Amino acid sequence: MPKNASCQGAFFFAQFICIYKLVHLAEFTVLKIIRNLLLPIAFLALSGCASTFSAAYKMIQAVGTPNPNRFEQFEMNPNLQYLEAQTAGAQAMMVLGYTATPQEEPPVQTWYDSQRELLRLQNGFLVSVTGVNNAISSTEYTWGTPNNQAVRLPTSKTYSQPQQQIFNKTTPLSFQAMPETAISTKNSVLRKRLLSTAQPNRPALLWFQEIQKTDEQANTDIPYSLYAFAPNGSPVYGSQCLTATACIEWLYRTQPAAKP
Repeated sequence: MPKNASCQGAFFFAQFICIYKLVHLAEFTVLKIIRNLLLPIAFLALSGCASTFSAAYKMIQAVGTPNPNRFEQFEMNPNLQYLEAQTAGAQAMMVLGYTATPQEEPPVQTWYDSQRELLRLQNGFLVSVTGVNNAISSTEYTWGTPNNQAVRLPTSKTYSQPQQQIFNKTTPLSFQAMPETAISTKNSVLRKRLLSTAQPNRPALLWFQEIQKTDEQANTDIPYSLYAFAPNGSPVYGSQCLTATACIEWLYRTQPAAKP
């Protein structure tokens, strides 16, 4: 990552921490501890601008009883990009740390939390996640050309999931377009919010669901992943299950960076 990009990220991170400190001066003791731990990191980022974590990162974590709508009215800093993530019983607002652009592939975005856990997405598809059970440690996608709707979908992936004893497994991928009216909001906080708050004149999102392509996939109990894109092909929403009962979903709360 270029040094000036790191410095800019560090500046936004420090600015975000300061705003957070003022707004939440009377917050719970746990949040005070988290804030105090983050301040030295911000100063180090400003002085060095060379660390992997010098880019802006922050997760606002729920305290006490989980509330799936905790961040629905979250006031966002216009200088930062946000991603809301949900798992069973937990939710978080994450901030974009940095973006890498592999040659002839979609950008890879790295989203950080306050404990340096991260979520990596490539064109809205999960690359890796840490801090959860059965985490996917790495994914390499083979990308097709953009379809008639300007959406670029992968044709296969090679991934590792160590706790499931899966290492460098290659799986073909296939997707079918889904009408927005057919999208279920059952067991999904973010899909329910995304569809229930839609404006009457808003263009329908472009939805794609993974479909089985091999007998091995047909015999699995893991639900298929689901993705939504804006009419210009930018990712908006995604979900992927790590096991038959543990899934993760994410929603871009600010418009992703423009496509190259």
